[in-house]
Amino acid sequence: MKTERRFVQRIAIACVALACALSTIEGTAIAAAAQRVSEEGRRALSPEIAVGSDGAVNAIWLDKGLTADRPSPKPRKPGEHSHRSATDLYFSRSTDGGNSWSRPVRVNREPGSVWGFAVSKPRVAVGPTGTIHIFYPANDRSPDTGLDVVSAVYTQSVDGGRNFSASIIVNRPATVDRSDLLGEGLTMTNSFGTMGVAPGGVIITAWQNVTEMEDTSDGADAVVAISTDDGRSFDAERVALPGNDVCPCCQLTLAFGDDTAYMGYRKIYADGRDSTVARSTDGGRTFSGDGRLDLARWDIDGCPLKPTELGIDGDRVYAATFNGGADPAGLYFTRSTDGGRTFGDGRQVHAAAPYSDAPALTVDAAGTIRLVWHAKVDGPRRLFTAVSIDAGDTLSAPVELATPAGASAYPATDVATDGSVYVAWQQENEEVFVMALPAAARTAGE
Repeated sequence: MKTERRFVQRIAIACVALACALSTIEGTAIAAAAQRVSEEGRRALSPEIAVGSDGAVNAIWLDKGLTADRPSPKPRKPGEHSHRSATDLYFSRSTDGGNSWSRPVRVNREPGSVWGFAVSKPRVAVGPTGTIHIFYPANDRSPDTGLDVVSAVYTQSVDGGRNFSASIIVNRPATVDRSDLLGEGLTMTNSFGTMGVAPGGVIITAWQNVTEMEDTSDGADAVVAISTDDGRSFDAERVALPGNDVCPCCQLTLAFGDDTAYMGYRKIYADGRDSTVARSTDGGRTFSGDGRLDLARWDIDGCPLKPTELGIDGDRVYAATFNGGADPAGLYFTRSTDGGRTFGDGRQVHAAAPYSDAPALTVDAAGTIRLVWHAKVDGPRRLFTAVSIDAGDTLSAPVELATPAGASAYPATDVATDGSVYVAWQQENEEVFVMALPAAARTAGE
């Protein structure tokens, strides 16, 4: 009887600790301070963020010039979008936990050379040597055809972001004209890509190649180029996901376990365009598997422009994505316990929100999962967060972050070695802000 009572007491204490942890996590998230990192009076959007092992926080974003020069929006049909873009890429760094930031510097040497959108944005990562790696799509001209193309470009900084190296084009020169697909005089794109640095320092860049697409209803191939010398050189591109079934406008994502690389993408199936996870155990040279997420099938005749966000904890693979095939449509979370081969327990994240989207997902060293996303609840888009400290069995209730007044959208996150999660986002009137959320796992243990 005493043993049974002690067991019940331990269970009760554990439940109280979990409830207190989630309450504390939500409270600290609400109280976090927001810092603007982009320059006042400039149009800043689509941020990304990376935290190095030294704790320094590195942020990048697209810059579209002076706010005063913002052009009037062009009339477009529903779902119509341009394939042309001429932006710049800016970088800033904090070495004091996000309290202060370096003066923003332009990464690209030629003004307007970045082909940047919120749905095909540049990536930043910090390697084990401290090198800052940046990967972005760039406006270019094919040396073979002499026609306008979008190239996959890499650059790096070895001095904390004060200077960036000359860019390297990592894709092969375009040899065909696919303006029949792209229009507007654009003949080839190597875009909607991503980059990641494995724990051992191998850099994988990945993007979508539309060369073999038959028409706009067809899919692309996902290709990769790999560096094993800290970004000084890259192997020739190789096809990682063949078959022309990668949804061509849903940005790829990468995440890493100890010895496995995972790629999130949206695959074109016979019954839907659904988020899927592929895996590589040879440093990204080949990807295999078909980890289709266990969510409602999204039968859509077109590209939904929605990525598949990933987080890794051993053999556990967590995924979050917008699903328009579900009823209701919105942000969904699911998990795999077998290394991304199969997924189960998919669920809606923010049931109270009529609209929820744009997830960012981190997993810290203690296994704590944090989701950040934007949603509309009786007003403009705002940022919300939820955490799990039990391997995804439960998610805490969504809590709004204390961002400035107005719309807050397109969050990007990364987790520091101490468990702190840094959030960058696009604020109303096109400004980029960053805030730090305290380590949820550490709070839960107190």
